[in-house]
Amino acid sequence: MARQASAAQGPGGRQPLSPLIHGRVRLLILSFLLRTGRAQTFPAIRRSLDLTDGTLSVHLSKLEEGGLVAITKTFEGKKPVTLVRMTTKGKREFKRYLGDLLAVLPVLK
Repeated sequence: MARQASAAQGPGGRQPLSPLIHGRVRLLILSFLLRTGRAQTFPAIRRSLDLTDGTLSVHLSKLEEGGLVAITKTFEGKKPVTLVRMTTKGKREFKRYLGDLLAVLPVLK
């Protein structure tokens, strides 16, 4: 019984896998931003991850509310451009998420 209780909690007694990151689409977005290492446009993210505008918009809003990404809207000439970048907090939380994920995964031999 004690083993189950400890497995249900991450380091420091917190929830082991952040629900904000653990969702499939949000995990894909954050992974993509980290992999590219720079801000990306909304269309580039949408195309690369094969998402609809609505799905991407909803998940980016959640990530922005959580402080994991910053969204900047600018113009190139008269054309609006939405740039998305991972924040310092986002990088820190993603690193913590990966550590928590490794802690709950079984070791394969």
